[in-house]
Amino acid sequence: MRRAASAGLRAAPRRRPLSARRLGASAWSASPGRAAAAEDPEETKRMNLFSAVNDAMRIALLTDESAVVFGEDVAFGGVFRCSVGLREEFGPERVFNTPLCEQGIAGFAIGYAAMGRTAVAEMQFADYIFPAFDQIVNEAAKYRYRSGAQFNCGSLTFRAPCGAVGHGVSLTPTLTLTLRRSPSLSLTPNPNI
Repeated sequence: MRRAASAGLRAAPRRRPLSARRLGASAWSASPGRAAAAEDPEETKRMNLFSAVNDAMRIALLTDESAVVFGEDVAFGGVFRCSVGLREEFGPERVFNTPLCEQGIAGFAIGYAAMGRTAVAEMQFADYIFPAFDQIVNEAAKYRYRSGAQFNCGSLTFRAPCGAVGHGVSLTPTLTLTLRRSPSLSLTPNPNI
């Protein structure tokens, strides 16, 4: 059985430090343990998928004071334990739970990123992204275009576990093809599918 993973969904363009840009699937496929490698180029950390996602979010929180991680149950470590220890390390102001309202999560994330800050919003499962689909496709993806390139929400990442999480037909879709058709969205799909 394939493991569940995250599909990162970002609005482009991005104006973040390189390490913060590596949130999502590309973080573990490109160079896991980048923070450690910066100090010692010979050292490479081996880690599993959820540890790599956790490490990528930790790097973003360390390198960007404005970065926040939020979503359903992220303060407790998340459904797949990807945010374990982040609340204790960075505090409840930067890693916090939200109500079970995907539209609210997306709206807050878009607004926060539009202010020039870094938002990492987690939807508990990829299925749950559909109530927020309009905001992601029509607001986040087109924000820069609609403002005549005066504004953007390029420091925005949506994380959503997708693909074969072991719950039958629900909670398992891979939305890559659906979201890839939207201009200005940069997708980092699950490397295990």
